[in-house]
Amino acid sequence: MKKRIFKLLFLFFLGVVFTAQGQEKVIKGSVVDQEGIPLPGSTVSIKWSTKGVSTDFDGMFSINASSGDILVFSYLGYKTKEVTVSNQSILNVILIPDQNRLEEVVVVGYGSVKKKDLTGAVTAIDAKDFNKGSFANVENLIQGRAAGVQVSTVSSQPGAGLLIRIRGNNSINSSNAPLYVVDGFPLEDGLANNVNPNDIKSISILKDASATAIYGSRGANGVVIITTKRGTDGVATINVSSDVTLHLPAKDAFDFLNTKDWMDIRNRLAEDIGNSVPYTQEQIDRIEELGLGTDWIEEAFQTGTTQNHQLSIKAGNKSTKLFVSLGLLHVDGVVINTDFDRYTTRINLDQNLFDDKLKFGFNSTLTLTNTNFQGFNGNSLQDNIFRGIFRAKPLTPTLDVFNTLSLEDRELLFSDEKPRNPLQTLLIAQNISEKHYSSSNMFLEYEIADGLKFKTSAGASFSNSKTKRFLPSASDLVAASVEAGSAKINHSLGRSFIVENTLNYNKTIHKNTFNVLIGNTNEWNSWEGFSAGAKEFSSDLFGFYNLAAGSVFITPTSYEGSTSLASYIARANYTYDDRYLLTFTYRRDGSSRFGKGNKWGNFPAAAIAWKVHNENFIGDDSKISTLKLRASFGITGNQGVPVGATKTLFGAGAQVTTDGTSLAIGTTASRVGNSGLQWEETAQTDVGIELGLFDDKVFMELGAYQKYTSKLLLNKEVAPSLGIPWNQIFTNGGEMSNRGLELSIDTKNISTVDFSWNTNLNAAYNENKIKKLFLPKGATFMPGANAHFDGTISGYYTISQEGLPLSTIYGYRYVGILQVGETAPAHQPGLLPGQAKFKDIDGNGVFDSFDKEVLGNGYPKYTVGLTNSFNYKNFNLSLFFSGVFDVEKINGNTLVGYKYNTLLIVKERWHLDNQDGTMIAGEWIGDQWINDSNVESASYVRLKNVSFSYTFDSEKLKWLSSLQVYGTASNLLTWTSYSGFDPEVNSGEGNINVSAGLDVYSYPNQSTYSLGLKIGI
Repeated sequence: MKKRIFKLLFLFFLGVVFTAQGQEKVIKGSVVDQEGIPLPGSTVSIKWSTKGVSTDFDGMFSINASSGDILVFSYLGYKTKEVTVSNQSILNVILIPDQNRLEEVVVVGYGSVKKKDLTGAVTAIDAKDFNKGSFANVENLIQGRAAGVQVSTVSSQPGAGLLIRIRGNNSINSSNAPLYVVDGFPLEDGLANNVNPNDIKSISILKDASATAIYGSRGANGVVIITTKRGTDGVATINVSSDVTLHLPAKDAFDFLNTKDWMDIRNRLAEDIGNSVPYTQEQIDRIEELGLGTDWIEEAFQTGTTQNHQLSIKAGNKSTKLFVSLGLLHVDGVVINTDFDRYTTRINLDQNLFDDKLKFGFNSTLTLTNTNFQGFNGNSLQDNIFRGIFRAKPLTPTLDVFNTLSLEDRELLFSDEKPRNPLQTLLIAQNISEKHYSSSNMFLEYEIADGLKFKTSAGASFSNSKTKRFLPSASDLVAASVEAGSAKINHSLGRSFIVENTLNYNKTIHKNTFNVLIGNTNEWNSWEGFSAGAKEFSSDLFGFYNLAAGSVFITPTSYEGSTSLASYIARANYTYDDRYLLTFTYRRDGSSRFGKGNKWGNFPAAAIAWKVHNENFIGDDSKISTLKLRASFGITGNQGVPVGATKTLFGAGAQVTTDGTSLAIGTTASRVGNSGLQWEETAQTDVGIELGLFDDKVFMELGAYQKYTSKLLLNKEVAPSLGIPWNQIFTNGGEMSNRGLELSIDTKNISTVDFSWNTNLNAAYNENKIKKLFLPKGATFMPGANAHFDGTISGYYTISQEGLPLSTIYGYRYVGILQVGETAPAHQPGLLPGQAKFKDIDGNGVFDSFDKEVLGNGYPKYTVGLTNSFNYKNFNLSLFFSGVFDVEKINGNTLVGYKYNTLLIVKERWHLDNQDGTMIAGEWIGDQWINDSNVESASYVRLKNVSFSYTFDSEKLKWLSSLQVYGTASNLLTWTSYSGFDPEVNSGEGNINVSAGLDVYSYPNQSTYSLGLKIGI
């Protein structure tokens, strides 16, 4: 009996002990720094478990823990602290800065470096400083955030890319786009749009030669290094974000005529030339009675929407870290029947083995996109909804309205013409783009000895693109070689492979720090594709689903190509006593794009920096916390010559006959190669100063640069007797320069426990100038972009000329309108009253193409960005302004609307009854539309982004680790004198390097309003 009682008592006390050990209690407290400032977002976790929370905006936390548990407090840049739970229920923890971790690290080519040790011009932007909003492109995140980096819109159509230039344009015929590198893997042109902006942790922009020379022949236009998010050591977290955006188009940019005014003007124009009027008074009265009239802008536009849903998981421990994300983006454009879908997934894995001696990493991403473009040829100027709108008659009813009219009214109003609906092609044409992109890369890094590491990596990417287009027979469109009842399919495949091996040695001996990198890389790229089409289908039901059903087949085409690049790289960094820094970089590239004897190029660079603030003569009590001087020089290249430019290419030529009756397809040289082609080379000199005051609460960076590009790829005219197609051959010989200034200022204006206010200002100036060209005999310039966007409205509106920048707008000087009784200028004999007078520039008494001069430039000289960020407790407010200055643009939409009498400004047209009219009679003749009266300043200042968020206290969240609601608004206000839809867009076709400065039929920017929710689990 006693034994039984003893056993019961033993079990009872054992249970009490285990109950006491397992009983959890709520531990609350705060995490602050040494000055008592809260550290929001600090991690508070229980050691050896998956349980943890994050501190709220005030640094407060609440966690359930048991006595004996060890709480781990950590925050980026601070030393981790551990506290064992005993009887306390409140813990107020102070974290001490970790000087080894506090230094901001910037990712550069093939490595990273502390920001304070940079010797080159590099701008690093962290995710918290990105522009806010639901963006489809990487460039949206950094627009206006970095001095010397210009991001502009070509088209705001859903899924369209952006134009980015770093320190101006370096080439006329080659690409001026920067190189994108994602997690060490370089991307081919255009593939950066496949990166989900929500997966990005930071972006580094390499601008000067000392920073970009490590990328050699691909670094001349700058380098954008994207680092994606990784897994973290500690508690696994699930983050979900979802937001909805409304897009509101600028419908009131143009004033269109109402139906009655339009009919009156058409009648008056007919009377002026002695023709009978097209509309009777009975028709005009009936139109007014019925209230007929169509606002085509209203019909074409809608309120666009964006849905952006993101899911990510971060998990890991000391050895293994994992990041997984899923993304869905759907955009309905502000123009009907335009939309964009993107689905993304990413897996990033990091594994440390053998006490961190061996590291393994794996990154993989998959992107699927579907785009529904406007019209049959997308953004072609000849097949564009806005072309139809600016030409459309307000009299023409929509189909719904037309169907409500009686037969009598149809006969009265439309018996002599078929109503042409400019929306028809937009509504019934199909232009669908489907793209699949996948990329994977992995690396192994082994620490051979202390400070000596070997790293090998390999990567591959695959792209599959298909475009399907169909224009039903019911369409009225016949333009740009497009016929109603046509179907086309284009299919292309791309593959890229890269293998890299590097050896890195990092050693500190007393006051000397060495970091040496050597390695080699090999890249292979290949692509292939075909296109096929048919027309005259027996039924529109077939479309592109069955090309064989067409009666006439469009000539099919196919192609394939490949390139390879072998490289050797080396870089040495030396620092003495944390005061004097030297960097030497070298890369040798061998490219298959060039001929024998010219395949290899050498790209060296050197940089020096002096940390003046670490000198003894800068006292500890000085207000100067940072003062660094730097200078660099280097050479980078551009291998962007057309593939096969060094070889003579043959293709199908004209039909020939051998017997006088039958025809055969001949073979002829389509291009004559030049085996002597070489790299375009850019030599760049850069100097800068960094100044920080009051513990860097005021931080300024000022830089100046001079770039000189030689061996520009140009078309050189040769003698016709050589039989070379178009009498031209690719050759090197052009030269171009860019020089500029860059300024960036960061200030921490107010910093208290409850309130903070930070400001960033960046500004840049760039002057581009062509120094040398190959020109035909007697020519003084090379024609640039040809704007053939509407019948008689065509001609070259830009030129390339020595001493002038790219995309120089070139045209006539408008003097005024010839009035009745006024004598026509001697150089314009036969000029009639109401027609335009122009200045005789060369003074030879003849009005011709030699009477043109510079009217402006399509690229801005000055760019500015200003951000103010305010934090009050759990609230955050950010305002971002951007602006460009000293830039011009031709408003082509006004020209088209004036020609077709659809805009209100036609009431200002000169005629005998309106001799005070400010607009010319009739329309512009030939290329006379390219004159200064049609060139406007496109300078602007824009309230680009306003963002607001509220973060809930984590201690009040029962099942969540974090909760935030946020809202953003973009393109709210614009201050500009430009009269078009948007001063930012550029819609010139062809070579974008020389076609900036034209706004016609462009898909405009919109004001957007977003509301979203972020949840952490």
